[in-house]
Amino acid sequence: MVFLRTSFIGAVRGLRVTLALVPFAADQPTSLRLAEAALRARLAPGEELRDLFPPLDASIRSSHATGGLVRSSGEARGIVLWEPSGPLGVALRLLYLAPPHASVVDYGAAFDLAARTAGPIAFAPGPLAGLSLQEEQVVFGSRGFAPFGRSELSLPAGSPVPAVPTPPGAEVRSIRRDDAAELARLHEAAYRHHLDRYLALEELDPFRDAERQVEEYFSGRWGELVSAGSTLVTAFGRPVAAVVAVRRPAHALIIDVMADPESQGRGYGRLALAASLSALRDHGDSAIVLNVTEGNERALRLYRGLGFVRSMGPSVEWYDARRMSVEVPGPDPVRRRSAPSVPSAGSRDAAAPGTPPR
Repeated sequence: MVFLRTSFIGAVRGLRVTLALVPFAADQPTSLRLAEAALRARLAPGEELRDLFPPLDASIRSSHATGGLVRSSGEARGIVLWEPSGPLGVALRLLYLAPPHASVVDYGAAFDLAARTAGPIAFAPGPLAGLSLQEEQVVFGSRGFAPFGRSELSLPAGSPVPAVPTPPGAEVRSIRRDDAAELARLHEAAYRHHLDRYLALEELDPFRDAERQVEEYFSGRWGELVSAGSTLVTAFGRPVAAVVAVRRPAHALIIDVMADPESQGRGYGRLALAASLSALRDHGDSAIVLNVTEGNERALRLYRGLGFVRSMGPSVEWYDARRMSVEVPGPDPVRRRSAPSVPSAGSRDAAAPGTPPR
């Protein structure tokens, strides 16, 4: 058990409290109730609780969930849950305090308690139930975190795939197993300055991490690779763009869209994605989805131009900007909390906790 003692300020200046993080097993019914409330409070547009709660319920009941109940004076005030540590720190998946304990100070103390218990935190979830946007910014911004969002985009069933011209010198074909080394080099270059690079990071060395992620595509870690729907574009014999598609129970998932930054703007990425979509449709896939980080305007134009529309999101997340230097701007948090507008190359699949971001 880990304790954090802190002095509250403002209306409760001088009041001494103790926050304790205790195992879920200490009070499983309360843990499940607060976990459900936490998920319900942070559902993104289009998300359904019935799709997210069962895995979490099973994880808490089996004692596989990492985190605990936040208690004070014997009262369960909230819940914190995180994933195992990566190279940059842990990813909080739930951070929730029930009314009337949802204040800036209480959330700050709960966050610090989680960091003290789990280690450095790289990613944190939002929105924080009970706080305004400005108050949430105080909690995370004061700790060096910046906002980002994620959306799921879908290609409507029956929507035609636009014809895309083949640029001079370009050829398109299905990805092969012996393309792994070239795909890893393309992957590293495509995500070098994107926040997306960090969302599934397991190796600090970017080249080794790219090799690992490409190998996982072929090994089926994130779903069976759809060979016919995974395409590689070469220009004068050099790989310049690629799309990787995997099979999920309810749909085909475009898990990665990557293009050589030095060759962007020449239509290679568009050709690769259009060829992949056409192949998936030819093989009977009517449901095709992908995910994208908000603020990635190049990806927005590409996906929207091929007919994709937002089907879920945007989510609300925070990343430690002190450890991750990225060029892709984060979305306006005010817009992310308004009604869904248009969705926002390189896209990573982060539709649910525990899945890879591409």
